[in-house]
Amino acid sequence: MLEQDVLLDLLVRKDNRAYQYLYQCYYVALKALASYYVKDNDVAEDLVQDVFISLLESRNKFETANGVKYFLYSSLKNKCISHFRKQKIRDKYYKDIISSQTEEEHFWDKVLEEDVYTRLMAAVETLPPQCKMVMMLTLEGLKGAEIAERLHISLDTVKEHKSSGKKKLAAQLKDAELQCLIWLLWF
Repeated sequence: MLEQDVLLDLLVRKDNRAYQYLYQCYYVALKALASYYVKDNDVAEDLVQDVFISLLESRNKFETANGVKYFLYSSLKNKCISHFRKQKIRDKYYKDIISSQTEEEHFWDKVLEEDVYTRLMAAVETLPPQCKMVMMLTLEGLKGAEIAERLHISLDTVKEHKSSGKKKLAAQLKDAELQCLIWLLWF
């Protein structure tokens, strides 16, 4: 164990023996404290290493060994606080990135949805008039009986037009995505 005067003298001269001694005396306690706060051993080790680097680079002239101890613990506290601030900024930045990706994905989903709808409507326009009307009313959400009543045709005729319309649309719209949409709309 180094005497206080010898330790302080070695620190003033930046002698490695002083740093080795302090490292042996305080490393375990500082790491345990850092681990308690940051809940990550690797980060805790890095923070403690940073504390000893700060001590090495410090121009402080310590009056007592307790002053050195205070320096080590207060430096660790500040390093932990700094770590949490950086972590908070990283978390916010990460959330912003995720949020912007979600907004971008939503934008592209809308573009795709509009493209699919436009292509579907263009295909419906090519159907024979009666079949076209049945399909348009189906797209509006009307049931078979409501379509039959509105167009003054039988329910069986509505079913026939729906069936032939689906087949013709499926033939025109070969994309698997569009065919899935057609089946979802009418089942």
